Amino acid sequence: MLEVITVCLIVILCIYHYWKSSQCKNNFPGPRCIPFFGVCFNVDLNRLHLKLYEWALLYGDTFKFSVFGKSYISLNSADVVRDVLGHEPNATIAASREPSFFGQYCLENYSDIAFSPNDKEWTMRRKICHQLLHTYGEGMHLLEDEILQKLADMKQFIRENEEKDLDPHDMVEEFLFKNLASLVAGTTDRQLQGLMKEVDENSNDIATPMVDLAFRTFPFLQFLPLPVARKPSLVKFCIDEMMKTIKKITNERNIEKGMYYELQNAKEMYNHHLTDNQIKGILSNVVGGGFLTSRGTLMSLILLLVEHPKIQTKIQSEIDDVIGEREAHIKDRNSCPFTEAVILETLRYISHAPLAIPHYTSEDCNIRGRMVGKGTTIITNLWTIHHSDEWDDPFVFRPERFLDDSGLLLPATHPTRKRLLVFGFGKRACLGEVFAKNRAFLFLATMMQTCIIRKPLRDELSDLDPRMMMPGIVLQPPPYKVQFKLRGCVL
Repeated sequence: MLEVITVCLIVILCIYHYWKSSQCKNNFPGPRCIPFFGVCFNVDLNRLHLKLYEWALLYGDTFKFSVFGKSYISLNSADVVRDVLGHEPNATIAASREPSFFGQYCLENYSDIAFSPNDKEWTMRRKICHQLLHTYGEGMHLLEDEILQKLADMKQFIRENEEKDLDPHDMVEEFLFKNLASLVAGTTDRQLQGLMKEVDENSNDIATPMVDLAFRTFPFLQFLPLPVARKPSLVKFCIDEMMKTIKKITNERNIEKGMYYELQNAKEMYNHHLTDNQIKGILSNVVGGGFLTSRGTLMSLILLLVEHPKIQTKIQSEIDDVIGEREAHIKDRNSCPFTEAVILETLRYISHAPLAIPHYTSEDCNIRGRMVGKGTTIITNLWTIHHSDEWDDPFVFRPERFLDDSGLLLPATHPTRKRLLVFGFGKRACLGEVFAKNRAFLFLATMMQTCIIRKPLRDELSDLDPRMMMPGIVLQPPPYKVQFKLRGCVL
């Protein structure tokens, strides 16, 4: 009898979802969908961005698909993203986040910024975080000296390992985690760095839109004997341990700097009290946004420089002319257009956050003359936007596309620059853009002053094809080895 009831409930559920989706006739083009299951049998959930790229070629700027009864609208060009997320009323309507397993379970019922819905409390948290990242990121006055010290550690690592075949990930990760620990807790601590890494790597496996949807639709999955099933509880545990360590370090060492200290004193500084869960959510976002994205960028950048020695030589020539033998500083960015173009082209080429974090409509709206119902998920299809034919040979790495005929960096208002939406757009744009670009510039400039990066002697080095990068909410290049050869004059 129980089996019959279960089958009947499943049939009723399928009919309901089919009926619900048919109420708003699919006035968007898109792939054929099976009732309730949608397109889930036609896609690799870990590489959804590649399938959306194929569909965008067939269906254009916008199309619709469904998975497990959920409707998704994919925005596939910079123009339509700017139109939807940059103009009212859609800018506000589409600025929310859909309910997510990750946000509810791992981030204490949406106490963060990235996964929280659009409400007054979220607005205040984002405003506070923006002010903090402006202080630490845009001016860089509080962290530049510390970052330069950590770059000195990187140079020492290169000296000690000159002309050895090695995987640079340890060097890159240590640089990034030392920066993050300083930003978050005002100090570098090995235990804290290890916990940050655990948080990031496990979160990357389960925070992708389709994996999250699977956990949300079938919550019993987390209790099955599967490797991915224990990830949610592991993420939650690592976040809690990270916060315990931050609190312990701050109290024992009487630290009065870093984001944790400032968030704890938000009432005095910003006239707004933040709960412990909200501080935990914000710092989890900062750690998540500050490591994997930058790791993917810097690891890809090193590999691309090996593949393109002429580009490497051109960067070094510019760095030598502008900076010479002194330390690189943030102010040098404006005088190094080719170096800046290399960073921008790397960000475009790899599109490390291919679908970003989906948006969600808080009420009915109209997109390009078509009705979109309340509760529809909006995907900013950054992968397709950055690899469309508008870029002319989009799978060719060519930094010159961001330079004018005289070799100067194209202004931010230029159509080419406006098509680059690596950090998102609108009310949900990434708050850490300036910090990330500043840090990437200091890393690249210092490395190019210090060494020449060459192919390994004993290992094959495959070209970096962004379509083959390791999946996750943030893409990563596959492991590889290179050699560092010190230049004639090293700081």
